[in-house]
Amino acid sequence: MYLRILSYAKPYWGKGVYYTLFTILSVFFTTMTFYMLQPVLAMLFHPNDQTEVLRHVPVFSFTPEYLDQWVKYKAASLCVNVSPSAALLYVTMFVVCLNLLGNIFKYLSNRYLGTIRTKVVENIRESVYSKMVNLEVAFVENNRKGDIVSRVTSDVTEVEHSVVITFESLIRDPLYVIFVLTMMIRMSWQLALFIFIVLPITSIFISAISKVLKKNAADTQSTYGLLMSLVDETLLGIRIIKAFNAESYIKKIFDKSNQRYSRLTRIQWHKKALVPVFSESGMVFVVGLTLWYGGNKVYDGTMTADALFAYLSMFFLLSRPAKSLSQAFGNIYKGLASAERIFELMDSEVTIKENPAAAEKPTFDSGIELRNLSFAYVTDNVLENLNITFTKGKIYALVGPSGSGKSTLAELILRFYDPTSGNIFIDGLDLKDIKLSSLRALTAVVTQEAILFNDTIYNNIAFGMPHVTQEQVVEAAKAANAHDFILESENGYDTQIGDRGGLLSGGQRQRLSIARAILKNPPILILDEATSALDTSSEKIVQDALYKLMANRTSIVIAHRLSTIQDADEIIVLEKGRIKERGTHQELLRTEGTYRSLYQMQQLEA
Repeated sequence: MYLRILSYAKPYWGKGVYYTLFTILSVFFTTMTFYMLQPVLAMLFHPNDQTEVLRHVPVFSFTPEYLDQWVKYKAASLCVNVSPSAALLYVTMFVVCLNLLGNIFKYLSNRYLGTIRTKVVENIRESVYSKMVNLEVAFVENNRKGDIVSRVTSDVTEVEHSVVITFESLIRDPLYVIFVLTMMIRMSWQLALFIFIVLPITSIFISAISKVLKKNAADTQSTYGLLMSLVDETLLGIRIIKAFNAESYIKKIFDKSNQRYSRLTRIQWHKKALVPVFSESGMVFVVGLTLWYGGNKVYDGTMTADALFAYLSMFFLLSRPAKSLSQAFGNIYKGLASAERIFELMDSEVTIKENPAAAEKPTFDSGIELRNLSFAYVTDNVLENLNITFTKGKIYALVGPSGSGKSTLAELILRFYDPTSGNIFIDGLDLKDIKLSSLRALTAVVTQEAILFNDTIYNNIAFGMPHVTQEQVVEAAKAANAHDFILESENGYDTQIGDRGGLLSGGQRQRLSIARAILKNPPILILDEATSALDTSSEKIVQDALYKLMANRTSIVIAHRLSTIQDADEIIVLEKGRIKERGTHQELLRTEGTYRSLYQMQQLEA
């Protein structure tokens, strides 16, 4: 899982090389800063040893020993030739310069790391959103939308904070540990032995805690997804909640999930807090052993006090990356739980697959044919053995009781689903052999609920059509009987319509949907209960716009109000997924069938 996240950094391997190079230099100079404390302390604690130091001129080599001897030799020369105070100043400035160089290279490495980190997260977020956009309709309908949203938002953020941010620790801190431990072993391998005894024991405890954190994090993120779903449902149903005085009821449901999320988060924090307990306690234990053992070595003369002080300084330099590494592993396990949720979404199987040999279909020439078509969402068929031909240029109406399969048939033509058996052909070409983009370019849909976006009126009409002109958008709005109310809006075509078009009336929203369909100018039109949610006056305006939209197009109208489809070339009555009746309005009225019963019932209601 972690390697999969790292794969998003591949395009930036060049920056990674620079980051690694500057990190090595930063670690080297920072380590040498502390290593050089020993010659400085030797000048303070052993001022009478300068003459002895000058007798041994250091021979150049690329080793820490040479640097150590060179600094001591130069310091002794300054003490003899200038003054001990001046020598101490020069040596101190040398140590400060080493630290400055370390910080400069640290800054440069962090610049490259910052680019890599942000780009990795950007690419992950783009990949997840791209997958979400390409998800099948069935996947979205079968999963909580809030949970999907939480995977795209909070889970990606968690991966950024818990995993991507550890890139620095996993490269820089091991280098620190290697460099510092090497120096410490050189100074006293006996003292360094304590580190190798205590730290592995500490690591075992930290690893066990980290694994528990991963499991807790998975439960926490899942609960957060449920919270997001509740918020989404509350916003969508706020009118019903208030109308039924259900504020307390819905709040209790939210509070229950919120308390569970809070409890899981609290447990997670409590267990995470154990990590520094083990890491820091282990470090302090090693310090105590080092002081005891090193102090005895000073007493028996096998180690100088300045060497012990320098060794302890190196140890405290080691403690920071060691602690950072332990926290990094805890964070990684926590973040991997979110990563699993992200990749579970990204790896979800796509059943509506495009045939590699699929062809472009730029025109619609003759008609749509449903041949022996059956479909089931799970086991029972929703549509069964349908044989229908929709001839180009004609209007077809699908009617029938709820659950008869009308909307499902329309979604099969759009290839939101594939038939369980049978085929759908356009101009004799199987839908599966047509590119999805080409198929959907031939169609436009106007649904019962107008699907609009929190954007301007202009952008909603021109949605998905970036190359249209202002004049074309205005003409489409006029044809949809929307131009007048748009001009009366606060900012005309630049008016923001709110979330889901909430600042507009139902009729206005539907007319914008129709304008969008007119602007697309498709040869095939699907109207799914496009006027059933409107009042009588709004329905008349929208119906007039629909007649303009249907002109010279092949239209498939799913209708509840039968008065709107009397002029259809053929009316197909569906019942329990089968064709019950078919014919014109007048032909069906002459029969003693379902259509006549539905029509008479609606006449009585009117």
